[in-house]
Amino acid sequence: MKKEDSVMSNTGPMSNTDVTEQDPAMSAPTTADTGSRGPWWSSVRTLALVTVLAVVAAVTFGVLWATDDSSDRLQALQSRLDTEAEAEAVASDYALSVSEVDFRDLDAWRAALTDGVSEQLVPKLGGAVDVVAPWLTQMEYTADARLLAAEVARNDGDTFVVQVFVDMVSKSKQTPDGVAATATYTVTMDRASDWTITDVGGVGTGLPGGGADAEPTPATGGR
Repeated sequence: MKKEDSVMSNTGPMSNTDVTEQDPAMSAPTTADTGSRGPWWSSVRTLALVTVLAVVAAVTFGVLWATDDSSDRLQALQSRLDTEAEAEAVASDYALSVSEVDFRDLDAWRAALTDGVSEQLVPKLGGAVDVVAPWLTQMEYTADARLLAAEVARNDGDTFVVQVFVDMVSKSKQTPDGVAATATYTVTMDRASDWTITDVGGVGTGLPGGGADAEPTPATGGR
């Protein structure tokens, strides 16, 4: 009897305690499951790597774009600005020179008018001096000038047209204290011939005997 009881207890149904106590191997995650997810720092490292690659790619494409197209455009713009500045400087120097007048040395004024101009323009400007010179001498005319502004008005190939504004203070017998006026010159130049001046507008404007409404030139020594 004791032997049978012993056998039945060994082979009989499992108790509640036996059911709740599971095998540790069954409850723990398998090695395969753990490896499929990986540690949390692995995901962070991957994300950081992707971010760095994206930044490198953006910088690379940005540098390629900047060196490919915009650099050429910037160079072209700088070249145009340099050329326009040169044209404005030449026109400004000329306008200031012809605005400085002294009746005691009209030959210097004639030289200023014809300096750097084309051969076709020399007779025209020389004729302007011949027209106003007697008036300047009779009125004892002098003028000082300073540059106000100069700007390229238009450009067609090698032809540049520059407007120059000059502040003039002139004196004469009639105005010994001086009269201020602004003279405007339109200077046309040819860059291909080393900025030769091919046309000038405004020369003689405001001078005694100058302009379209000039009176007839008086005889030398007349009153």
